[in-house]
Amino acid sequence: MTATPTAPQAPTAATRFLEASGIPHEVRSYAYAPEKGHIGEQAATAIGEPREAVFKTLAGKIDRKRPFFALIPVDDRADFKAIAAAMGGKNAKMMQPGEAHERTGYVQGGTTPLGSQEPFPVVLDESALKQPRIWINAGAQGLLVAVSPEDLKGLLDLTIAPITQPAG
Repeated sequence: MTATPTAPQAPTAATRFLEASGIPHEVRSYAYAPEKGHIGEQAATAIGEPREAVFKTLAGKIDRKRPFFALIPVDDRADFKAIAAAMGGKNAKMMQPGEAHERTGYVQGGTTPLGSQEPFPVVLDESALKQPRIWINAGAQGLLVAVSPEDLKGLLDLTIAPITQPAG
């Protein structure tokens, strides 16, 4: 698996969104191989970035109705009670992949809050603030984009909170 400095793919809604917003960013692609498992670890290794700087995007619902995105480090698990609390709800669950695709326009493995068909509120794990930039999905499988957590604050309906627990 090797990363390329720029993505060979056509621009995605996410990269067009960043371009239109004037937000500095960097795009890298890698060989997406979900059958091998540990996709986030694969991605971090392929692009040569530390795993704590690579975040996965979850699409879910608060109290079974309010959609949200959560951005968490690839090595961690989501704490759904913490996500719900951060978003002012009682419980949080993952959205079904078909519904997530229909509402965001992104396929599983490429989901991102950037340029989503429906802009959902976003909760970002507080660990992101320790990084000068984080890598998140860029709207296609095998495509990541690096952005500053500070830039995300002005770009998205963003809440920052401790929303993870160590994987184990």
